[in-house]
Amino acid sequence: MTERSNETPQELFVRVLRVEPEWATILVTNGFTTLEEVAYVPIEELKSIDGLDEQHIQAWRGRARRYLLVQIPEDSDEGDPLAAA
Repeated sequence: MTERSNETPQELFVRVLRVEPEWATILVTNGFTTLEEVAYVPIEELKSIDGLDEQHIQAWRGRARRYLLVQIPEDSDEGDPLAAA
């Protein structure tokens, strides 16, 4: 699925969003714990984090959305959605 079973939200953000560990911690401290939240909350919520600019927000949201779009449930037998593209 979208997360590895023993991965913390900070580790997930570092791996998927490619953020520095400090930014991953700041995101979690501000209540963001899933990729869905980063990808789809109103942008104003992310803009309220001190020191975070819109360029970073848009990049992180794009990475989160792309990652979420290509995930396949482990029990799915549909195969790789990108292979058909």
